[in-house]
Amino acid sequence: MAENRVSAVLFVKDLRKVAAFYSTALEMRVVSSDEHHWLLNCAGFDLVVHQIPKHIADTIALERPPTPRVSGAVRLDYPVRSIAESRRTARALGGKIDDKPPEWADPNAKLFLGYDPEGNQFGVREHAG
Repeated sequence: MAENRVSAVLFVKDLRKVAAFYSTALEMRVVSSDEHHWLLNCAGFDLVVHQIPKHIADTIALERPPTPRVSGAVRLDYPVRSIAESRRTARALGGKIDDKPPEWADPNAKLFLGYDPEGNQFGVREHAG
């Protein structure tokens, strides 16, 4: 991870499942991984997916499907090559990308909201090329 750029840490109950979701559905490159962290990169942005310690993770109950956490203070938006392909992959991996943009979004922005297998909300935009 480069020391001179912004990164984010996402704390999760199931490291492998959530990291695989982001690397596959959102086309993030796996830079490194171990039993406690996966470092993912998207267009120069680093996302560290961090395993919550087992004694704490065991106290967290997740619903199936997960309840999206829409009241968080931060939402990360990611560029993807194909909204349709990312949507199919997200559903197969336990998350979701909405079929319609949010009502408040500029229709030309092509922004769609989604959530990962633990309910963490994100946005995706289709990029050209």
